[in-house]
Amino acid sequence: LGQLLSTRPDLLPLEVVTELKRLQDDVPPAPWSEMQPAIERELGAPISEIFLRFDETPLASASIGQVYRAVLRTEEGEAEVVVKAQRPNIGPTIERDIDLLYWLARAIERSMPESRVYTPVRLVEEFDRAIRAELDFAQEADNAERFAQNFAGLETVAFPKVYRQFSSRKAITLEYLAGKNVRVAVAEGSSAERIAKNAVQVVVKMIFEHGFFHADPHPWNILIMGTAEAPVLGLVDLGLVGRLSPRFRDRLVALVLAIAR
Repeated sequence: LGQLLSTRPDLLPLEVVTELKRLQDDVPPAPWSEMQPAIERELGAPISEIFLRFDETPLASASIGQVYRAVLRTEEGEAEVVVKAQRPNIGPTIERDIDLLYWLARAIERSMPESRVYTPVRLVEEFDRAIRAELDFAQEADNAERFAQNFAGLETVAFPKVYRQFSSRKAITLEYLAGKNVRVAVAEGSSAERIAKNAVQVVVKMIFEHGFFHADPHPWNILIMGTAEAPVLGLVDLGLVGRLSPRFRDRLVALVLAIAR
């Protein structure tokens, strides 16, 4: 929720947005002494038996899980991967937080009748469904494979390969995508115009052609790969997706065309 609000300076004061942006890439990591047994329990073997190398310092740390770089043993040889694992006991923590959000939303609706137009309880219900979906990494694996299939042949976007044998509902092993944050890539010379055009192309295909789209595209879930002249979007953290029925897509197209006219 904080990550989402950090992208909305139109809704919140700048100082609040600046603080919330820390949730995108500056969440304090859980110690390795807690994460190692959790990862090994989920993968069903000691880390040393599965990986040739495993960096104990997380590449990224978020509210639900942490991401580690590693080198995986495969039948084809070595593979650069990332392992995303849930923090220990994150499930009960989220349950308590959601209970508090429901309590707060109901209290707001009772004490401030004018707030009902914003449906606080329904907003919490939507957040509840979204956060529970993100807790199931098997679902993220399904999403990643579907995105890769939908965009097969398109060279302007990439999705990480899933190593199913080394994944579970609470830990997932994915291809390492070597990319940079959008702001860093542009500062180093990548074409902002080309990145924007590629992003529009990908979003249009997701929404209007596939009816299946990435629903959590905050800045740290978008990597810029390729070259400065031909940037490639690497989309990660695919646990949260949206779906649109063909009928809804047809109505959306009609609305867009009407606005364009």
